[in-house]
Amino acid sequence: MQARVWGTSIALLLSLVGGVWAGIVYMDSRMTSTSPVIPTLTPSSPDSTPTTPTPIAGPYTGEALAFGDFLFLSVGTCLQDNDFVVDAQGDRRIENAAAELVELGDEVPGAVLLHLGANGGAGQSDIDRIMEVLGPDRIVVWSTIQLPDDGRYTFEAETNALITALPARYPNVRILSWNALSLTDPTWINADGTITNEGCEAFARFAESVVRGAVA
Repeated sequence: MQARVWGTSIALLLSLVGGVWAGIVYMDSRMTSTSPVIPTLTPSSPDSTPTTPTPIAGPYTGEALAFGDFLFLSVGTCLQDNDFVVDAQGDRRIENAAAELVELGDEVPGAVLLHLGANGGAGQSDIDRIMEVLGPDRIVVWSTIQLPDDGRYTFEAETNALITALPARYPNVRILSWNALSLTDPTWINADGTITNEGCEAFARFAESVVRGAVA
């Protein structure tokens, strides 16, 4: 009789222990299946770090240099009236411009207006050397060139194409589209390509707006 009681007690105890372990296993499986998966954060690749400078916004209120060729001899007085320092040579060629800008050194201010390429055209390497000298922290405004349409200046279109493509490569570049603007008013340019008083004032007005104006 006593042996039967002990047997019954042992059976109940085993049943109870088994039930407890079954519950633990069951709860563990539920917790495992419903626990949220926390994603692992991976650092950004070094290649994703921007390497180009941020475009310079305006308005710009500092000094400005107008550096160029014969056009700036024609419009120089109007540019000076708008507080530009003018450095112009009638026969200046673009392949010499980078070295000349290096010679100016610290005299080159935070904004530079360029009209180059009208004496023989411009090459990409010439432009890139100038941009390397001026660096990414200046406002650099390139004016397109406008030459008489008499068949002598076959390099005009190619030079202007290189100039107008610059902002895509250099975020600190702005374009003064003198080639297009000059055709909007016949009183600005004489038949021989020289600039009238009205054209002088118009160019200086456009230059002031592009160099010192704000950009989005």
